[in-house]
Amino acid sequence: MLQYIKPYRHYAAMTIVFMVGEVLIDLYQPRMMETIVNEGVLGLHHGGVPDLSLVMQTGIWMALIVAIGGICGVMGGVCVNFCAQNFGNDIRKDCFQRIMHLSMEQIDVFRTGSLITRITSDTTQVQTMVSAALRGVVRSLTFLIAGTAALLTLDIHFSMIAALAVPVILIEVAVVVWRSSPLFLLVQQKIDGLNNVMQEDIQGARVIKGYGQEARENERFGAANEDLAAAQLRVLLLIACLLPLVNIVLNIALIAVIYIGSFDVQSAMIGPGTVMAALTYVVLILNGILMFAMILQIFARGMTSKRRLEEVLETKPVIRDGAYGVCFADGKEVRAAVVLQHVSFRYPGQQENVLTDISLSVARGETLAIVGSTGSGKSTLIHLLPRFYDVTAGNVFIDGRDVRTYALRTLREKMAVVLQKTELFSMTIGENIAWGIDAASEEEIRRAAEIAQAADFIEQQPEGYATEVTEGGMSLSGGQRQRLALARALIRKPEILLLDDSTSALDLRTESAFYAALDGYTQDLHREGRELTKIIVAQRVATARHADRIAVLDGGRLVACGTHEELLATSGIYREICASQFRTGEPGKENVHG
Repeated sequence: MLQYIKPYRHYAAMTIVFMVGEVLIDLYQPRMMETIVNEGVLGLHHGGVPDLSLVMQTGIWMALIVAIGGICGVMGGVCVNFCAQNFGNDIRKDCFQRIMHLSMEQIDVFRTGSLITRITSDTTQVQTMVSAALRGVVRSLTFLIAGTAALLTLDIHFSMIAALAVPVILIEVAVVVWRSSPLFLLVQQKIDGLNNVMQEDIQGARVIKGYGQEARENERFGAANEDLAAAQLRVLLLIACLLPLVNIVLNIALIAVIYIGSFDVQSAMIGPGTVMAALTYVVLILNGILMFAMILQIFARGMTSKRRLEEVLETKPVIRDGAYGVCFADGKEVRAAVVLQHVSFRYPGQQENVLTDISLSVARGETLAIVGSTGSGKSTLIHLLPRFYDVTAGNVFIDGRDVRTYALRTLREKMAVVLQKTELFSMTIGENIAWGIDAASEEEIRRAAEIAQAADFIEQQPEGYATEVTEGGMSLSGGQRQRLALARALIRKPEILLLDDSTSALDLRTESAFYAALDGYTQDLHREGRELTKIIVAQRVATARHADRIAVLDGGRLVACGTHEELLATSGIYREICASQFRTGEPGKENVHG
């Protein structure tokens, strides 16, 4: 991830300079204090006569130097925060961009909760690691190196004490880091699990309330939360053991400095101020080592998060652009808008095909309805056209070219999809309708709403098209959400319109009015020299019967294709579908024979 730091390397370099300056100033202060005690207070080199002017002069210099050190600390903090925050911002944006380009099967593998954890918690951990590296590592290593050098200038005995204490602390740190590193991955995985439960329960809140299962979900969340707390506790207990161990070594070292220093003072080799300076240096050195230990903990957790982020950033989408950004039919007239040749498909990780050997052609301007029992592969077939998934075998052609040769954006600009599950966004109704295109006029928004039979209910909203939609569109009914989704598809002015049971929440009268308006819109396009091809997954025979042709799927296979009347005469499965709907007594289904 070094490439993410490169744009901010100048700020990183300035952080290092300021941090080194701050530490060197901190390390110079004990020498000034030594001068104040030995010369200013005790007057060791002036016959025991104190020198108050020296105390005053040195004190002023100390104040000035401390101020300079403070400025260095502030500037270092500004630079490191600017570097780390922008570093994290860039990673977060790239991760989100990569997630948006992942194929559906890859998102299923990662799981939504895990992706949320990676783009939030893991990015924060890596960002903290960078901040610690630029600031903490520089400080601790400078304290160790420069502090040891300063000790050497005082007395060799003091340096020996530090030389004995430092390895002991490093061994303690290494053991704790070694034991805790695997636990950081476990903690992040437990956060993934907790996020998954939260996401499912928040999205499914209405189902939970409808079935009265709040207590069950509270237990499930509680179990995930307890797993996370247990994993975090194991890490914290290990870290908690480190500080007392380091403090024991630190106090032993201080006692050793005082003990050895007392003999040197008695023999007049050094003064009391020198012992005080040595004590300060030992504390600074060993605290620097303790700081380094804490940083290693941050690094252990940050490296775990780094690997999790790299899994996302280095994952190449399974569904990729083809070689052609602008697609054409090699100069030949292609009458078929959609062609499927011996198409078979199974979902990743599954053993059985969902679709098997489907061959089908849809002419430009034609309306094809797809009917079949639940699980027969109707929605899956729709998903293959915009390449949400790639076929396992066979070929899918759009306007005479294999979909795998298209640039994805070019392919998907040709069509508009309205899926079974309607997704709306937290913005106004008008913005939701215009969401699928770069710019839309108010007239275009209103026209799309009128065709989708949404204009009446929109105008009854408190602020009309400017009414805010709550998260997921939960402030609207299912039928209202579907009509907005239909309007959003139509405003794109696609060449191919894919409707995956997208009028299931509409009453028959509204559905009939929508298809009548859609037919009128299609005729207007035809007069303009444009064709709109429609492929409609339908549960209702009343919806399918008005299509130019009806394809019947059963068990993932295409068993019949023709008009409503032809299928009644030739397809037993289609007759069964019609008969089952006739027996339900649904309005508008009585006259299935035309």
